[in-house]
Amino acid sequence: MNAILILLYVGTPVLILRLCSRFKPVQKIGEVLMAYFVGVLFAVVIWLLVRSELLEGERLASLRKLQSTVCDLAIPFAIPLMLFSANLSHLKSQLGGASRALVSGVLAVVCMTMTGAFIFHEHIPEMWKIAGLVTGIGTGGTPNMAALQFALKAPENTFLQLQASDMLVCFFYLLFLFSAGKVLLRKVLPKYKAMGDGGGSRTVSFGEGSYYFMRSHHGMVQMLKSLGVSAVVVALSIGFSMLLLNEISVPYLMLAITTLSIAASFIKPVRSLRYSFDVGMFLVLIFNVTIASMVDFTQLFNAELYYIAGYVTFCVFGSLTLHMLLCKLLKVDADTFMASSVALINSPPFVPVVAAAIGNRQVVLVGISVGIVGYAVGNYLGFVVAETLNKLL
Repeated sequence: MNAILILLYVGTPVLILRLCSRFKPVQKIGEVLMAYFVGVLFAVVIWLLVRSELLEGERLASLRKLQSTVCDLAIPFAIPLMLFSANLSHLKSQLGGASRALVSGVLAVVCMTMTGAFIFHEHIPEMWKIAGLVTGIGTGGTPNMAALQFALKAPENTFLQLQASDMLVCFFYLLFLFSAGKVLLRKVLPKYKAMGDGGGSRTVSFGEGSYYFMRSHHGMVQMLKSLGVSAVVVALSIGFSMLLLNEISVPYLMLAITTLSIAASFIKPVRSLRYSFDVGMFLVLIFNVTIASMVDFTQLFNAELYYIAGYVTFCVFGSLTLHMLLCKLLKVDADTFMASSVALINSPPFVPVVAAAIGNRQVVLVGISVGIVGYAVGNYLGFVVAETLNKLL
């Protein structure tokens, strides 16, 4: 079963890319959104198998482990591939917008988690702890939430419910952002100004440069070289995390991967590797299909989740709206806003996903940078919000 699933996760992006290259209606939907839709279909099939008791126990656990492994491998390998050809000479001009997007995004998350706590505190026990955990999620992701759960001594059951709610709500948040939200935001916020020329200004698109490199011997050799260099970057980054902490820490791993990828981009043979970006985007599509197939529909029928899911929904979409308004006032462009928002709410590994969805590779490095800072401040903010609400509620 695992072998069949791996073939599905790898083969589905190839099929999606072929459909997008041949049929305009599918092309208009976009590769990323199509990958999510197919992943949801897989999730529905898995849910039906679980409901009929054909998939349970060790088989279900094995499936979930495989899904997690695919996700854990796809993005760490994709990020170096997408940064190898980066043109960093224009990064300085992006720092102002990225800084404004970061500060306004963090402010939006804190405001909405605290506001939501006053609205939902009568229905959710230990609301102050939940608010602290959600602040950690909204500014750094699951690693911060796990650290805050330990610091605040939140019940394990509450942690699991919050994690399930966050996964469901953020999935719909991404669907909105990559469909109607993308169009709406580009009308409301300033237009992104493409920088310079060459590799750094290339947009994210599949079409001619997509899976066609897999059809030639030269293309396969270039793909293997790119993957090999990416594997070296990932291995060194894991070693860095293990050396410092004796464990693989996601924030440290992301920081190391980004730093080493940027350093590698200055090496001419690495920067001139053909198809490295396309291979990275292909891994992003594999990630999209897999992460969408992990949606657990059984959680939708758990009554205990309703209020927590309602609170998370309020925080996610409320912070999105407030963040957008602040970026409008601060004149942050739409693409930088979307990359920053996803980096904070979903965590940095999702930045390549938004880059693919909006067709702009230039925001990858900026978004990851915002997300890494979010990792750094998330624990502090979560603790401060929790302790403040503990005194106010």
